[in-house]
Amino acid sequence: MATLGRLGFAKEAVIGPVTRFIASQNIWFFTLFSVFADYYVFIVLPLSLILFYKKLGRKKVASLVLSLLLLYLAVPYLKVTFGQSRPCNEYLKVACPTDYSFPSGHTAVAFAFAFLSLGTVAFPFYYISAFLIALSRVYMGVHFLNDIAGGIVVGIFSYIVSEKVIDACLRYAGG
Repeated sequence: MATLGRLGFAKEAVIGPVTRFIASQNIWFFTLFSVFADYYVFIVLPLSLILFYKKLGRKKVASLVLSLLLLYLAVPYLKVTFGQSRPCNEYLKVACPTDYSFPSGHTAVAFAFAFLSLGTVAFPFYYISAFLIALSRVYMGVHFLNDIAGGIVVGIFSYIVSEKVIDACLRYAGG
């Protein structure tokens, strides 16, 4: 099993001054949002599809559903493969999750939604949500910045792959 430390990332370099600065802040409103973000990613974002469904279209929503399924399978596999432990240091604001940290699943899901909405009226809503969710994971002390970057890449990649699969299925079906 390859860990990020073995791949050349020194733990102290990963924590870095930016991660330390974000995690050391104590802003009550952002703490409240960050705790809410756990539910937001898995409840509010999917429910928001009802609001934006007509603007996004069936093909994009089908791509997102497939992307979320891929993320559900890929993120835990990647976490175990890389074996990066969580920061969970003096800045921790919630109970430390027991799984590994790389990549951030919350960030991956949020950026899959953001990429889905690219070029639509829903984009500002989903992009701002994705950015705040990613920031909240570092702020809460449960992720490093590289976990967030990994989540962004995995989320966008899963959506692009899903979109290609849905396109191929529609071409094959004649639609």
